[in-house]
Amino acid sequence: MDGPVLHSELELFRRISEGDTDAFTILFRQYFEPLKWNAAKLLKSDFWAEEVVQDVFTQLWSGRERLAEVQSPDAYLFRITANRCFDRIRRQALEVKIQYLITHVIRPEATSNQQNSYDLNVIEKLIREAVDQLPAQQKLVFELQRNKELSYQEIADQLRISRNTVRNHMVKALQAIRTHLASKGEFFLLLFSVWYHF
Repeated sequence: MDGPVLHSELELFRRISEGDTDAFTILFRQYFEPLKWNAAKLLKSDFWAEEVVQDVFTQLWSGRERLAEVQSPDAYLFRITANRCFDRIRRQALEVKIQYLITHVIRPEATSNQQNSYDLNVIEKLIREAVDQLPAQQKLVFELQRNKELSYQEIADQLRISRNTVRNHMVKALQAIRTHLASKGEFFLLLFSVWYHF
């Protein structure tokens, strides 16, 4: 882009770094469609392109203090959008494998790949490790909900605690399990997300 426009973008970045929401709105309106168009070329999906660009702007605002240091706003925006696209592509590749593994769980006879069986054994082992590290009450609530398939209200009645307390225990338990799995690799964290909601 030419000098005056670049200067304008630098000024917008400076203002955004200081918390100027008007400047952020201007930048959003100016760049949302061009970034989405480029993202769609990489992702082959308008839906995911829009999701990615929205995430870019969310992260841009969250880390706005650093924007004053950016020397080429245009290149910066397109670069971080491309990086988010590549992250999404890698995530989709993992999700394809996860769906295959879920099929293996549902219909073991449908697949016989030894590596996939190994992956399932590993995720189950890691989940057991994480659950064993939970505080007693969180562990009990998690096991009643997941293994016994009790509702929050049924757990509350059985343990004589409030439904809200049950929910809080589950939130903390799931967060602890996700943190444990994340330390072992993104694949296991994604697999748990699908497994838990299955």
